[in-house]
Amino acid sequence: MGNSIQIARIFGIPIKIHVSFLIVLPFFAWVFAVQPEPYGFAGTQPETLRYAFALATAILLFASVLVHELSHSYLSLRYGTGIREISLYLIGGVSAMEGELRDPAKEATMAFVGPLSSLIIGIVLLAVNYLFNPAASTAEGNALFMMIFILGYINVILALFNLIPAFPMDGGRILRALLASRMNFVEATEKAATLGKILALLMGVVGLLTSFWLVIIAIFIYMGASAEERQVKSLRY
Repeated sequence: MGNSIQIARIFGIPIKIHVSFLIVLPFFAWVFAVQPEPYGFAGTQPETLRYAFALATAILLFASVLVHELSHSYLSLRYGTGIREISLYLIGGVSAMEGELRDPAKEATMAFVGPLSSLIIGIVLLAVNYLFNPAASTAEGNALFMMIFILGYINVILALFNLIPAFPMDGGRILRALLASRMNFVEATEKAATLGKILALLMGVVGLLTSFWLVIIAIFIYMGASAEERQVKSLRY
């Protein structure tokens, strides 16, 4: 991809960052820097330390997204399906598979292992913060423990969010795998994509009344569901 830069190779898979990632990384660092405790470092002094921890948190957050994608990719390789590359985008990470897994049980397992890895990371980090943070509240303390808490909390949220049964989240693939055990692959994809679009529309309506960010997420879900449906319909069986 012309707008991506390769930064590493893991399991033989090229790891790339898209130009959009270079835009969102400093934005996330700024958000963490101005957000009040316990979800940011607004109260941390001096200012250089505040921005240093904010940037480190943003980088480690995307590193945990990379672990999530590597979990998918490792299992895909074990199942015999190659991975062309893993790219980090504005919206997160994407593993480009060389084809589709047609075994429903294998697809469901591969889809589930990503959120599972995020959940494990989140629980471990929150446990470390709970056991070793000397502050009265596990969501407070020095900047290091705040960073551990933030990363743990976000990873748990990402795990749960990715289990939403809608493309392009992993929950959409799990739903398709369940449907594919009862019908053909294309029909299962169409039904799962339709559910994803309905969910996106409902989320968008709620977002118009509550939060602009929810509208952005809804657009992302709708586009992802549509793209998955188009891709599967274009394949020859």
